[in-house]
Amino acid sequence: MIAGKTWREIRVMALVYLLILELLAIPVILLWPDIYADLQRSTLLRNMGIDWLKRIGEGVGNRDSDLAYTNWSAVMLFFRSTNLVGIAAAVLLGTGLFAREREASTFEFLLARPVSRGSILWQKSWPCALAVTLPIFLVNASAPFWSRQIGYDLPQWELFLASLHAAVYVLCFLAFTTWLSVLSRVQAHVAFWVGGITVLQIGIYLTQRLRPYSLFRLADFEWYGPVLTGNTPAWQMFDPIRSHGYTTWLLLATALFYALAHRALRRAEL
Repeated sequence: MIAGKTWREIRVMALVYLLILELLAIPVILLWPDIYADLQRSTLLRNMGIDWLKRIGEGVGNRDSDLAYTNWSAVMLFFRSTNLVGIAAAVLLGTGLFAREREASTFEFLLARPVSRGSILWQKSWPCALAVTLPIFLVNASAPFWSRQIGYDLPQWELFLASLHAAVYVLCFLAFTTWLSVLSRVQAHVAFWVGGITVLQIGIYLTQRLRPYSLFRLADFEWYGPVLTGNTPAWQMFDPIRSHGYTTWLLLATALFYALAHRALRRAEL
């Protein structure tokens, strides 16, 4: 019942989120031939002093058009869309998950239901988790179709791996926002803290010497590019001992934030 109510509340936002992702993907795919021609004539990105922009320029301007297109997809389908739209959707849905109940004076009624608080958290969380992750897979699954319209293709297994990492990435933001939503009494306070931390992380990412300490380092072109081109196999995504294991670390962080939300909800007073 709680899950059904939650889904009814978020289904329109989930659909809009899906449409935004798709509408962002289609033009950058279909316009690629013209964009690639312009990239071949321009050396702006490749000559910039900012290291990560220079590497993006080298990747999307590669003389091998197939490799350049794969790198372009890594930038546009993942580095841009996941970090921009995916995180925004996760924060938007997570912010009001419990803080909105307090503002509407329905929080006490919610906790008074004859179900455990762990069940309440789960039934409110999984529809949101599905809403922020499933569109990533659906939109990126359509990318090979649109790519074939311009004579290119994308490796489907690597595309799935990149989508999986992107889904876990936004799921981590959702779990973090949900935890703060349980702790807060006002949605604006949740948005303030999550927004502030996100802006801080962006600032760290844009500072060359501090970039390794930014959360956006876990989902930028230098991560998605090697995944899509097949240079980062699945085991490296999940093995934190012999490799980066970024996906595993994000899964562990998601589990931690969910556990903190569960603990905070159990301690919440009526």
